[in-house]
Amino acid sequence: MQRCIKSWRSSQVMAVARRRRRRSAKSRLRRVLVLLAAFCLLCFGGWKLWSSDAVQMRFVYMWDYQQDIITYSQKNNVDPFLVAAIIKNESNFKHKAVSGVGAVGLMQIMPDTGRWIAEQMGLKNYQDSDLYTTKTNIRMGCWYVGELEHEFQQNMTLVMIAYNAGRGQTHEWMQENNWTYDFNDVQAIPFPDTREYVANVLHDRDKYYLLYKDRLNNKSE
Repeated sequence: MQRCIKSWRSSQVMAVARRRRRRSAKSRLRRVLVLLAAFCLLCFGGWKLWSSDAVQMRFVYMWDYQQDIITYSQKNNVDPFLVAAIIKNESNFKHKAVSGVGAVGLMQIMPDTGRWIAEQMGLKNYQDSDLYTTKTNIRMGCWYVGELEHEFQQNMTLVMIAYNAGRGQTHEWMQENNWTYDFNDVQAIPFPDTREYVANVLHDRDKYYLLYKDRLNNKSE
């Protein structure tokens, strides 16, 4: 009889222990699920904040020197959103930027190209150091973009290839690969750096348009 009682008590103790373990496991699972939900909400909130127009305009698609870009874009009949995207990718709006090959200023103009542009524009007393001046650099860069648009028949893909790799190289690739002035296959650009550059600029141009088009329209009204 005593053995039966002990056996019954032992089984009861084990059953209670199992129930406690199950409750403990369920409690841990609930805590994990709550923490996971909180983490997901935090990530979603952070993503929403980061992707908001205000944050994107402040930290990713900033637009310094906006008025000069708009002014000289209009004078040369070029897209100001494209110019902003070029500057973002060329210098990230650092007017003292100098590349490894010697390109200077906001729009990263090579000194010899700058001298040619100055001659074509009729700029008197031009010096290479003028490329560090933001207004001059933007003025000359916008003129040059307009010149490339005319040369490559308003094909923005070819224009950006020429801006990055040079006009001569662009014509050479057109001839070698049988590209016409309707060419728009960015992935077919032979040189990886130029391919990435063109893709980035065209993508950023669209982002600038989406973020700033209404604001620019309001300014002009």
